[in-house]
Amino acid sequence: MKVSEVLLHLWWYALAGSAGALAKSTGGSQPVIIDTDIFGDVDDVGALTVANTLQNCGLADVRGIAIDTHSKYGALAANVRFITLAYNWPRALDSSASTPTPLEMYRSVLNAATGNSINIISIGFLTNLADLLKSEPDKISSLSGKDLISSKVKELVVMGGNYPSGWEYNFGDMDPESTDYILRNWPKTIPMTFSGFELGGNVYSGQRIAENSPVNSPIVAAYQWYVGRGSTIRMSWDPITTLYGILGLDGFSKLGFRPMLAYANKDGYNSITSSNGSNAWVNDTSVTNQHWLKLADGVTNSSMAWLLDQFFIHEPSQKSCFGYLSE
Repeated sequence: MKVSEVLLHLWWYALAGSAGALAKSTGGSQPVIIDTDIFGDVDDVGALTVANTLQNCGLADVRGIAIDTHSKYGALAANVRFITLAYNWPRALDSSASTPTPLEMYRSVLNAATGNSINIISIGFLTNLADLLKSEPDKISSLSGKDLISSKVKELVVMGGNYPSGWEYNFGDMDPESTDYILRNWPKTIPMTFSGFELGGNVYSGQRIAENSPVNSPIVAAYQWYVGRGSTIRMSWDPITTLYGILGLDGFSKLGFRPMLAYANKDGYNSITSSNGSNAWVNDTSVTNQHWLKLADGVTNSSMAWLLDQFFIHEPSQKSCFGYLSE
């Protein structure tokens, strides 16, 4: 186990500046686990903000957040949404040492879940997921990690790779061995969808958040501190991945929008082609459980950026998301 920080029961810090508990889940909410490398880029903050907003309006049910970097501030940062803010904003969590390990969290949440209901959203390295896949039965569950995944996971959504081929940071920088292990051994009955570097790298979100958010907004502070010189514009790899991980292709209609994302392929599978984590898509009509994402026809980079900004500036006390009203 390379990482020992996780938030199992997370209290989100609201954008308006007051502490808030996890929203009550409803029948229409998608249960998710988010696995983040919140440490080296601010788009993880954007991703957690998307999840927070969708949870507040009843479309997401965040069951756990795993941290896949070594920083002791990781869990604290997720609790307030960014590492630089960990000691400057109110939070419910005081020490990452008080959290269970990622493996314990994964096995506990999956064991308690109903059949094939959980979407796992990976927006960092795949170390924690490889540990889960390799895990044996224990006191938490009599099932192996592979059996827990096969019986409890609905879909794995991964921000990683470059499509149709190339090198990308999440796949190749810290732990390419775990990337290769996941791609080779993930259960073939469970869908796996990839959001690549080329998708989020061309969508520059955050442009409108400074002038449309409260002065004490942690997301504005995070983006300004990371980007520098007061700017809040950043690529959107993790927010797009999280948006799909919760809404899928068809859930945008619940918000009053047309479909914003589509699959770029009909069949085939992802493969690692080098020890440095480079990947390439292999066309194979016999494999239909893997896809990579693109913007839907008619959707532009700027329109996707506009939608993400709507989440970033959304008032957390509102229990409605655009056209969708929480039960």
